[in-house]
Amino acid sequence: MGMDILKMLEEGVVLSDGGMIIEARWRGYDTPAMILEDPDALRQIHQDFFRAGSHVLQAQTWWTSRSQLERRFDQGDGPSGEAARLEEISRTAIRLAIEASGGEALVAGCLNQTAAGSWTGPYIYQPDNARARERACAEWDEHISWMVDAGAGLLIPETFARLDEARLCLSRCKKADVPAMVLMGSSSRTHDGATPAECAKVLADEGADIVGLVCSGDSMTMWPGVLAMREAVDIPIAYQPQGYRNAGPNNSVIRESMIVSGNEMAQYALKARAEGINFIGACCGAGPSHIRAIAQALGCERNPV
Repeated sequence: MGMDILKMLEEGVVLSDGGMIIEARWRGYDTPAMILEDPDALRQIHQDFFRAGSHVLQAQTWWTSRSQLERRFDQGDGPSGEAARLEEISRTAIRLAIEASGGEALVAGCLNQTAAGSWTGPYIYQPDNARARERACAEWDEHISWMVDAGAGLLIPETFARLDEARLCLSRCKKADVPAMVLMGSSSRTHDGATPAECAKVLADEGADIVGLVCSGDSMTMWPGVLAMREAVDIPIAYQPQGYRNAGPNNSVIRESMIVSGNEMAQYALKARAEGINFIGACCGAGPSHIRAIAQALGCERNPV
């Protein structure tokens, strides 16, 4: 891609995109199945974020590790299921994001914690189980190699609930010749007891190029945690809040009444820039209209409407 995220951050604010999975669901598609079944629709979502102003497009590689695809798709399907097409899924996801911007946006490949079943587990990674750690590393290694070879210019281990697992994933990312941005998924304490500031310090010391928070609340909820990270380290900080309220009646089904306004997200983006937080984006519940509102506030709207 020929783009250097660290140089981009030195030059000013970098705007990322929003919540790909929820945006796809709202449009009537399932992820990650749409990567192979509806590539045009996935490319269009990326393009909509790009047109709104995103400098970075995060490929839809979240929740697509070998064990996660096996768990989701191969029950009863045998070797013909999507898990048997893992490399194709990973490479296609990166390619579609590259195509969406005509190569003008930096494309990131996302990795996540090794929950083979759901967000709550069961987990492949076990801190005191050497064989489990080796299996987790093997899954990350193959995922990383395919994404980087396909053109990913940034690796994003994201939404980790444990610092120790995030550290292990970071160690695998550091073997690749692209920067790594580690995003924790807790604005208070991780499951192994670390605060956002403690996470930032440890990850920075172990080679993370960027650290931050993602999807652990709306803009207001995440603000104290991301500020604590900013105060703890000198490396770039990323801030990617949800586009809906945590206090809604059922967070597993995002309702229209729970959606945060684009204006509110834009105001927090301005606050973040004033605090020297230069990687700004969003996550679940935030669509292209939210990113456009942020881009308008930051002065980087790409296709004004």
